Amino acid sequence: MTVVTLAQLRAMGEAIGAAAIGATPADPFPEMQPRLEAYRDRGLTGYEWAETSDRVDPRRWLPSAKSLISVAVAYLTPQAQATARRHPQGGLHGQVSVYSYGIDYHHDLRDRLHTLHGLLEEAVGHPVEAKAAVDTSPLVDRRVAERAGIGWVGKNCMLYVPPYGSFVFLGTLCVDIEIEPAPSEQASHCGTCTRCLEACPTGALLAPGVIDARQCLSYVTQMKGVIPKPYRTKLGRRVWGCDTCQWACPENHGVLYAQDPAYVPQGELAYPELIELLTLSNRAFQRKFGQTAMAWRGVRTLQRNALIALGNCGNPQAVPHILPFLRHEREELRISAAWALSRLQTAEGRAAVAAAYQEERSEAVREEMAWALDGTAAQHEAAKGV
Repeated sequence: MTVVTLAQLRAMGEAIGAAAIGATPADPFPEMQPRLEAYRDRGLTGYEWAETSDRVDPRRWLPSAKSLISVAVAYLTPQAQATARRHPQGGLHGQVSVYSYGIDYHHDLRDRLHTLHGLLEEAVGHPVEAKAAVDTSPLVDRRVAERAGIGWVGKNCMLYVPPYGSFVFLGTLCVDIEIEPAPSEQASHCGTCTRCLEACPTGALLAPGVIDARQCLSYVTQMKGVIPKPYRTKLGRRVWGCDTCQWACPENHGVLYAQDPAYVPQGELAYPELIELLTLSNRAFQRKFGQTAMAWRGVRTLQRNALIALGNCGNPQAVPHILPFLRHEREELRISAAWALSRLQTAEGRAAVAAAYQEERSEAVREEMAWALDGTAAQHEAAKGV
């Protein structure tokens, strides 16, 4: 028996500032399992849940589940749109995805879901068992949202919520009460358009609705360890995230803006100064970026990305700031510094890399530094088998 109507749910959604809200029964998603297994078997996944059975059955997450509520919050504010169009002239600036301009959406949206949980309990007059998730449940949030009737998935694998386009954050609340389901799923607006696939810098969009997450530059900026060579130049000045497929999409032109102050750009964080990023301590990094979605990987990941970006900027003024990282304790930072200096090609950088090569013990790092050796030295090292 339905205990909360769709009209009541939508009123609650308005109260928490949702761009859209909908519900669907907590039934399994059997149609998803073959696709998820194919993704897993082809190695196309990034951070996704390994066990596909957990991803298709909500009751493996919450045994008492009866309904899934999908909540979308829009984040493209007028200020964010203006900031995205304004690329700083001169200087050495990185670039950050629009979704990280404001506060960390994980915390903000989770708070809204907790408020929604309280509103549901008030409406039914008794405790409601629930689980809330923002990018943390085994469920496929976009598929839940699609079945809950709040949007459709485009060829770039993003969920589109009219009239906000794909500039939305998604959260899922799984509850043990029945909620009136939303109308049937929305049809895709993509038609024959393939602009997102054509625009993707790495070809990560293998086919309409099929993505190799490991090639997506948004994933690459957040991955651990060394950035693979094929993606370094393609990153350009990106230090966090990538919006290319979203900006290329005609459905994102003329979308309705969010008016939420939480997602107004914070200071100059949209185009951080790359040299400054290299100087930040953990504490300073948390002070500056701790409230944003960039903070979760920590300062070293941003510094690795900043080194790659400096190599792509082509400005030799960056060389003195890169040199200390040739002897950093983190291998991925030494590699990134050596690569950046190989791109900048100054005599100072070459000499520093050659000197660091002689002290380096990691074979992976030595391979990245070998470019700085002259031909004779390189042949001598090869002859020694090092």
